[in-house]
Amino acid sequence: MMQIHKPLGQPIASPSESTVKSNDTTGYRLSEKELDNISGRETKEKAEKEANSDMPDHIAKMIEQLKKIKEQIEQQKEQLEKLKALDNQQDEAVKAQVEAQTNMIVSMQAQMGSLVQTIAEAMKEAGITDTGALVSAMV
Repeated sequence: MMQIHKPLGQPIASPSESTVKSNDTTGYRLSEKELDNISGRETKEKAEKEANSDMPDHIAKMIEQLKKIKEQIEQQKEQLEKLKALDNQQDEAVKAQVEAQTNMIVSMQAQMGSLVQTIAEAMKEAGITDTGALVSAMV
């Protein structure tokens, strides 16, 4: 590796360090598709679609509903955390909102559990032994 000599007090840089970087200020951003590809989301979604393509329509629809309920639960949990972070926790209105939000989450979790049982039974009746699609929807 060749080194470039500089006046005293200046660090010595390698040729790769001394080259001008012209693209640093362009601010290139990856597209959503590129980000999905890099993160592996695209591959995961394709695998889920392939697993669901072998499913009867009614089971695939239930699995999609399960995913939606799971997303809603996550959103409700985030909302609950925001409520709990409020400074006025002694306010009766805030307490009532926290309690209502907690009850909603518990209700949705019960609904999710019931749907999981229904999907498992439907898969068993359809003779489907690979529960990978169900497990991936729950995780």
